[in-house]
Amino acid sequence: MYVKKKCQFTRAKLFAYKLPFKVKMQFKQHQLHCREGLILQLTDNSGALHFSEIAPLSGFSVETLTEVKQEVIQLLSDGLENLTTHAHHLNSLQFALDSLFLSNKIAANDPLISIDTIPLLQGNCEKIFSQYKKLGHANLIKLKVARAPVKTDIENFQTLCRLNPELKIRCDANQAWNKQQASQFFSAINTQQLDYIEEPTDNHQVNLALAEQYSIQLGLDETLQKANFSFQPHECISAFIIKPTIIGSKEKIDRLVSSATKFDIKVSFSSSFESIVGLQQLKRLASSYCLNQSTRGLLISLGIDTLKYFDSSLLQDMNNIEKDSQQLELLWTSS
Repeated sequence: MYVKKKCQFTRAKLFAYKLPFKVKMQFKQHQLHCREGLILQLTDNSGALHFSEIAPLSGFSVETLTEVKQEVIQLLSDGLENLTTHAHHLNSLQFALDSLFLSNKIAANDPLISIDTIPLLQGNCEKIFSQYKKLGHANLIKLKVARAPVKTDIENFQTLCRLNPELKIRCDANQAWNKQQASQFFSAINTQQLDYIEEPTDNHQVNLALAEQYSIQLGLDETLQKANFSFQPHECISAFIIKPTIIGSKEKIDRLVSSATKFDIKVSFSSSFESIVGLQQLKRLASSYCLNQSTRGLLISLGIDTLKYFDSSLLQDMNNIEKDSQQLELLWTSS
């Protein structure tokens, strides 16, 4: 069970950021020109700085950025000694606070840690192929689908497969297809090169039936985010895509990882298009499971190849975070 440790914070600052995308991005029914979120900077009693990101994502998070701002400012105003002692119903806030207890000393280059970062491809045909060629014929990628006509997705998938017969593709449809569209895609592609697909439709039972019919594997993403989710093992479910910003507490994430370990399911800790601060939180989270004796054998990957879609130099490098924060909007400070 996840137990919080008391932490002594003496000062705090809360910043707001707005990072433009290079092109307009589609998040379910929402089209965004920029990503907005909050950066919480805390100073502990030794003078060390701690950063955490709070960034609900439109189309996926239940809470809004406005709600989160109000809640965080209230928490800070009530006193830093109580900041991390209570559970919060806003998932993006809860994960940000729980992340403060993930050791900053954990590094992805630790010899005991083996985590692959999976390249993400999305956009029009030209952009997808350009992105792939820059990878030097990588053998494992993630491809966004269901944003263009199904025929286009089929053509993109098959062209990538011809470029590299050894390629394995993880597709992500974000529940955007209906059953007929999903069937059209699966019946046309080389399913041997499909590692798994995330949420082809918004009906879990339909997805399971499609997986059985076409002998493919599924990754669960949005399904994991449901409040009443209870995992039922199935031979066609091979991956959990865990978005901590959306899922919320470390305790919930622990339960998902425990199920994945028990049933030999892959886990991908996935970005919700956060800044470098949020991505660093995901790296530390994934690394902590790699170092944990009970989960060390779990096959873990990172879906954090998202900074390249921002048209900004801000919040791209943790080494520059203090300097970058000076260019952000200061919402609250304790000193």
